[in-house]
This record gives sequence, structure tokens and C-alpha cells, in this order.
Amino acid sequence: MIFAVRAIMVSLAFFALLYTSLSLILVLVWTQWSRKLDKCLPPDGLFMLRVAPFGISAAVSLLLILPSFVVFETHSMDEDLGTFVLGICAVLFVFVGLFRVVVAEVRTRRIVKACLEGAVEFKSADITPAVITPKTISPLMAVGIRVPRIVISQSTHHILSDGELLAAVRHEAQHLRARDNLKKAIFNCLAFPGTAGLEAAWQKAAELSADNSAVSSRREALDLAAALIKLSRRSSHQTMPVFAIGLINDSEATAKRVEQLLAWKEASEVASDRWRYAVLAVCAACLAVAMKLGLVLSLFHTITERFVP
Repeated sequence: MIFAVRAIMVSLAFFALLYTSLSLILVLVWTQWSRKLDKCLPPDGLFMLRVAPFGISAAVSLLLILPSFVVFETHSMDEDLGTFVLGICAVLFVFVGLFRVVVAEVRTRRIVKACLEGAVEFKSADITPAVITPKTISPLMAVGIRVPRIVISQSTHHILSDGELLAAVRHEAQHLRARDNLKKAIFNCLAFPGTAGLEAAWQKAAELSADNSAVSSRREALDLAAALIKLSRRSSHQTMPVFAIGLINDSEATAKRVEQLLAWKEASEVASDRWRYAVLAVCAACLAVAMKLGLVLSLFHTITERFVP
């Protein structure tokens, strides 16, 4: 029992060191090359970049550090207080992140519940479940993770034409299909100083991507651009719930989206994103092989002995 606790604490301590180091490197890289990365990476690339420190740290700690400790470590207690302090810090980080998510979810549900009072269904055969409500903090927003829906204000329903409203709803439906609210929850769970700029860049890229995915013709692009212009003039830019995405954000981002839509042209070829699954499969295979190689486990055990107190 004591040996198992030691193994877990050493793994957590290594996780705390590696995650902090990788996150600091990410912050420095983003600070230096944010403009270049923002332009060349799609929203999924920015998301993977943001969660990479946690994913790498968790995989190495669980699949390499823990097995190497079990195989090579003696049963004599040789860890000092620093190991347990780092392990406790890792546990606190996880619990604080989960607590932030729970609090944000409760607040989002409370706001959405108030918005849904007196709501009626918005009927459209090919659109994610949507409702029209007399009370809402945003002209149009996508809310929820497990039970997603699109909330439309009555004023939006009256202001926009049928084509403009459908284009706007399709935009929000793209956010739900991309599980952007879930990604926001992950960001909220993995809060780290200095990463706000990267998360804001992901938000802007996600909006542009949803705009592009929501339109398939020049007419639809113009309808969505018109909807953005009309609603931006009436939007009060109220603070959105954490797990909700509104159609209108800041005026600068909206202007860029309108500009992109007005310049819309039909894509000649849709880029494939299967490379992401190939990369993940290769990484998983490498970790699986590494777990079976005693030399690799011995190397990581030596690294652990060097860096973990």
C-alpha cells in the first residue's frame, strides 16, 4: 500500500514539474510568435497547442514514469518532503480545475434556465434544436455541452430575414458540431497564467471557421454578413456564460468576419484533417512500445531520480 502511494506521488510530482515547464515554454513561444501561429494554425491546431502541455505531461507520467517506478524502485522510502508537496500541488491543480468547471456549469445553467422561460421551438428540419425566447442576454447563442441548443431572442427573429436567420443559426450549429463549448470547458479546467491570449486567438479562429462552414454559396455568405451587421448594431455585448458562444463578440472580430464573408469564394477542395488522427495513433503506438522497453523505462526512472526530490 505504501509503495503504491509512493509510486502515485512520484508520478504526480513529475507531472507537476513537466506540466509547469511545458506550459511556461508554451507561454514564451506564444508571446514571441503569436501573430505567425495565429495566422497559420486552424482552430483545432490552436486547441491542440493549448492542451499539449497537459496531454504530454499526463501521458508521460501515467505511461512511463509510473511503470518505471514500479519496475526499478526499491521498497525503501527515499523520497523527501518536496516530492509529496509537488504531488499535492498536482492533485490541487486537478481539483481546482474541476471545481472551476462545476461552478461555470452551474452559472451557465442558471442563466440559460432564466433565458428559456417562455421559449418556443424554432422549427427547422436541418438545424440543431433551437428555441426563440423573449428573455436572453445575447441576440443568438449556442449553449450547453451534453444537451446543446441554440437560443434566439425574439427581437433577432423580427430583425433578420428568413435567410439571414437561417444563416446565423447554421453558424451556431457549427459551433455545437465542433464541440466548442466542450473545448471552452477544457480551457477553463486547465487555467494557466499567460495563456489567455492563445485562448482568445482560438475563439476568433473558431468564429471564422464556423462562418466558413455555415455557408455554401455566395448568397448564404451575404445573408450571414448582413445578420452580423444588423445584430452588431443592437448588441449590448453582455458577458456570456462560460459554456455558451454568442453570434456577436467584439466589434473588431465582427468586422473581420464580415470582411471574410463579403470576400467569400467557393473552396475548390476541402482540406482533410485525418492527419490529426494519424499523429495521435503514432504517438499512442510509440508510448505503447516504450512501455515494453526496459531501456526506455530505465532512462525515465533515471530522469525521475534526477529531477524529482
